[in-house]
Amino acid sequence: MSRALVVSSVLLSLVVRVGDARAFEGFKEVNGNPLGAMSEWTNYIRLDDLDGDGDLDVFVPNCGGFFSAPSAQPFRIYKNDGKATFTESPEWLGGLFSSASRVVDLADVNGDGALELFVPSADGSADKLFVANGKGAWVDEAALRLGSHSHSAGARFFDADGDGDVDLLVAGGYATSEAVPARLYVNDGKGMFAEGKGKLPSQGPGDIDDVDAFDADGDFDLDLLVNSHAGKPALWMNDGFGSFVDASAKLGTEGAGYKYGPTACDVDGDGDRDLWIDNTGPGYTEALLINDGSGSFVDETSARVTGNPGADDNGVVCADVDLDGDFDAIVVSLSDHERVLLNDGTGHFTNVGGFPPIGDSTLWLDAGDLDGDGRLDAVTGQGESGNLRNRVYLGIADNPVDDRKPSVFFGPLPMTVEAGPTFEVRFRVADRVLVDAGPRVKAELRVAVDGAAPKVLPARFVGGDLFQAAFVGEAGSSIVIEACATDMHGNTGCSAKATLQGAGSAVAATASAGGGGDAGAGGATATASGAGGGTSQGGDTPATDGCSCRTGAALPKPWGYTGLLFALFVALMRRRRP
Repeated sequence: MSRALVVSSVLLSLVVRVGDARAFEGFKEVNGNPLGAMSEWTNYIRLDDLDGDGDLDVFVPNCGGFFSAPSAQPFRIYKNDGKATFTESPEWLGGLFSSASRVVDLADVNGDGALELFVPSADGSADKLFVANGKGAWVDEAALRLGSHSHSAGARFFDADGDGDVDLLVAGGYATSEAVPARLYVNDGKGMFAEGKGKLPSQGPGDIDDVDAFDADGDFDLDLLVNSHAGKPALWMNDGFGSFVDASAKLGTEGAGYKYGPTACDVDGDGDRDLWIDNTGPGYTEALLINDGSGSFVDETSARVTGNPGADDNGVVCADVDLDGDFDAIVVSLSDHERVLLNDGTGHFTNVGGFPPIGDSTLWLDAGDLDGDGRLDAVTGQGESGNLRNRVYLGIADNPVDDRKPSVFFGPLPMTVEAGPTFEVRFRVADRVLVDAGPRVKAELRVAVDGAAPKVLPARFVGGDLFQAAFVGEAGSSIVIEACATDMHGNTGCSAKATLQGAGSAVAATASAGGGGDAGAGGATATASGAGGGTSQGGDTPATDGCSCRTGAALPKPWGYTGLLFALFVALMRRRRP
């Protein structure tokens, strides 16, 4: 049923930042029941453009009960008309169905450009994998493509083995004594999955309720943060070939406490991914763990976060709410109201409120532009107690409109390009919001040979904030490549152009440093193997070391053994970031 949104007149306190920052007033709740008069227990909310019409639709998995007794509830899906008016559309998935769903994930699993939807089951029932049928509907093909039954409250699509398609991590052990902490299902590139046995640690945390894929150590493969509801989280590091080792000691002393929604983003602009973990600081505050660039983390909460109250919270969302070029933090709260921790650009945060003082039991939040006005909005999911009505918040009219270009930085690049072989490159994209799905952008690779007009090639999202594209080598002395990303508001940002050495050419492969988005000047040059570089997630800060030496050279398999040898050489020669 379609429901027009009537906006409340609640006005939040004004927060004005000085310098380059823009004013941010906050969010106002939409009155009524924009997502229906629900009574389900919503542990998770996901915003994605399922139908490809350029706006964000709403996915609402539901699961009753605490960790001891999950129960099936209706799975809801809402189509957005582009102006934040929502229509429940169960027909998209073949009709309304019930499932004990505590999480979902979406990705293009078969390379056709359409999103598929994975719905794991927390009670051991059959999982669902909805695949677009090309006729505007999605059909459950889990039995054909996956065949899994799980006790899962955490799942993630991401490219584990570096072949450019997304694999699937399904956590286990929810509300059961299952011994295997998680299973990895490897994609054949056409959306058919087979379990990759022996690729994950055999031991892991129990009660897993969230999984995040992110590049922890700057090598442009995807590592895993595996969150335990009550125990210590685990950090599983990828060897680049899709096998993982337990590196949880790199998380330092960060550990136990009821937590649900950690997230990884660059808070201090040095190019590596830091970690927010809800509820694990003193008095149920959020912990902020700072990455040293190699995937080792130090808790610096006390020195960096001011005014964040102790509350029973359920997660953190990284978003540039004031559009000043850095990632702020939105705290999702069960016992308190949602709040914004504003970043000063150096990774120091102050609580500025930003949400109406509504005392509801929020279990999750996702953010994005719902009504097409360029301002940041949010949807919350409620559960456990009180009024279970999920809420929609719109950004106040005086908030900044998104006019920032995404920032784009190459990962390791091949040193030489010969005619015939296929070369695959990765690049990192930073946009206004970093959600579980990564940046919401369309990305491409532009390849020009010896000054000819560039060919434009599509890039695929592979997890975290990474994209991957492939090009076939052509005869020529100079191959210039550029990666670009366009956000949902039409803002396009591109990387620095990298000049690769063609077969038979003596020209050194170079790339201008400091490329991407609004991160203007470079001037310095770097070898193509080091053209990656860090970026502040909002799009203004280039790599701090000038040559981005952490990125190494050509990626390991499937990027070629020549690249692997060069990567080892660069790893030995590189200097540590100050």
